[in-house]
Formats: sequence, structure tokens, C-alpha cells
Amino acid sequence: MMSEFLNRELEPYKGILRMLGGQFGDSCQAILYSLDLMQERPVGITVGVSGTTTDACIGEPLPEFLVTYLAENGPRSQYGFINKSYPSLVLRTSVQFLERENQEAFGCLCIHHNIVHIKMITSFLEELTRPNNLEDDDEQGADAEGEDRVYTAGNIQGFLDSIISEFLEEHLGANNFASLEKNDKLALIAELDRRGVFLVKGAVNLIAKRINISKFSIYNYLDEIRSQL
Repeated sequence: MMSEFLNRELEPYKGILRMLGGQFGDSCQAILYSLDLMQERPVGITVGVSGTTTDACIGEPLPEFLVTYLAENGPRSQYGFINKSYPSLVLRTSVQFLERENQEAFGCLCIHHNIVHIKMITSFLEELTRPNNLEDDDEQGADAEGEDRVYTAGNIQGFLDSIISEFLEEHLGANNFASLEKNDKLALIAELDRRGVFLVKGAVNLIAKRINISKFSIYNYLDEIRSQL
């Protein structure tokens, strides 16, 4: 009975997920969670998903980042923070907790926006407009892993190379691309596409060299993947 009641409470918010997905496109994901905070550890499930930025699926338990957030902050809404919980993604995340009249939180609306390309473009434009007489030591010393990292024309390629290396090590390991079944090859290219890697100039050539196939083969894989959407 309780789960049915929660479903009815959360149902009106599912339309918001569709709206957000339609507004912001592939770089954005909206997720709706049920919540039960009366336990020692927060409990809940995923009840709605729009977008594919992360691999969230309906029916899954609360992600670890949200459990940690609740443990540290309680059900306090926060907008636009950098979320470092997902490797190879630069996410700007907002969480909005849904409350009853007695201020008891029963759900959470979460938005992830993959801003890696925005950060690259912004930093590149900053470099183009910076006077030549300014020192750039502060840029060279920026934290390579944190949200303060600066992506300049000189290191965008290096950043992209790092993302691809990490991804291929995670998904291929000691195997090589040629040894995979076709469905596995398509799945690997589709995951790179989902993460927005191919939006960065030069990514196709770089990946083609890394997995030892032609760039035309990658375009063919992408055509096949996107024709199925």
C-alpha cells in the first residue's frame, strides 16, 4: 500500500522529466527517486528516467552519490554543484527534494548536465581573448581532476585522450576491439556516443587510432546505432 501511495504522489512529476529531456537534449538527464528517510541508511528506488547521461534505470536503488549527499546534508535541495561521482563525465547536478505538508521528504528530482564540452569551449575562448602579456602559470597549476581545471587549446586534446584511455581500459581491458562480437563493438561505440565524446573535434580520428580501425568504420557504426534510436 505504501509503495502504491508513493507512486501516486510521484506520478505528477514524471511529466517534468519528459519536459527537461525535451528542453536540454542528450547532454542532460532527469531522474525521479522515491525516498524513505526513516531508516538508518536512506532507502529509495528510481521511479522515472529521462535521458542517458548516466546508466540510471527504473527500479534501481538510490545511487551512492545521493546516499552520501543525504548523509552529509539531509534532504536539503541544492542546485548546480559539480558531481564527481561518475568517471569520465563532468556533471553539473541539481537535487530538488519533494516534501509533504509536514515537510517530510518523499521523493527527489535530480538533474545531471554533462558540461565537459561547455568547459572546454569556455576555456578555449578565454585563452583566445587573454592578452599576451598575462602570465599563465595559474592555468598550468590548475587542479587536473577538480572542477577548477582549465581546458586550453593546448590541453583539450590531452584531456580527450585521457577520457578515451580511461574508457577503453575500463571496457576493453586486455582485449582488443577486433576480437569483440559485433554487438559488443556497437555497444562500446554507442557508450562513447552517449557520453558525448564524438562531439569533440578530433575524437573520431583519435578513437580510430586507439582501437585500430578506420574512421569510416566508426562513422558506419554511428550511423547504424543512431538509425535504431
